[in-house]
Amino acid sequence: MHPNKPSRRLAALLLAGAVGAAVPAAAKDVVLRPWPAAQATPALALADLDGKPWTLAQLRGKVVVVNFWASWCGPCVAELPVLGALARREGLAVVGVNYKEGLPAIRAFTGAQPIPYPVLRDRDGSAFKQWSPGVMPTTILVDRQGRARWRTVGEIPPDDVRLGRAIDALLAEPSEAGKADHETSIQH
Repeated sequence: MHPNKPSRRLAALLLAGAVGAAVPAAAKDVVLRPWPAAQATPALALADLDGKPWTLAQLRGKVVVVNFWASWCGPCVAELPVLGALARREGLAVVGVNYKEGLPAIRAFTGAQPIPYPVLRDRDGSAFKQWSPGVMPTTILVDRQGRARWRTVGEIPPDDVRLGRAIDALLAEPSEAGKADHETSIQH
């Protein structure tokens, strides 16, 4: 390791904090942890790029990947192919939440870098503050009942199997409707 590298990282973190920006995480710093047990799942109600309202409750019954990102965040951009691949999985919904960028900037970015899932606007950063520890990118896995279960902080590497295993486990869990049907068939 280069002796100046830790100093550069520290300086970058201090600068980012000084200007009030979310701090991008380095890919090697990615952390997958269970959602804090004492923390309730926040509501998520934002509009997409066309002004259509979206809520997390609308996606109940699906496993949802909520990704907080910005076009100026290098790790956020680097993980877009991973999120695009996840968006193609059956039973899984991916939603990107853009952090505080204006509509023209988001449209310019998504025009040059198409994103194959809905992009919601967190205009004032309040959703990011509720869902994230303040590091970008942050990705949350939400189960079929709408409960946050896992949070990844940092860029999701293409070869990271931990996130895939967590998603597979959530997809394997029955939905509430499936549980009720299963319980009814057992009782009869």
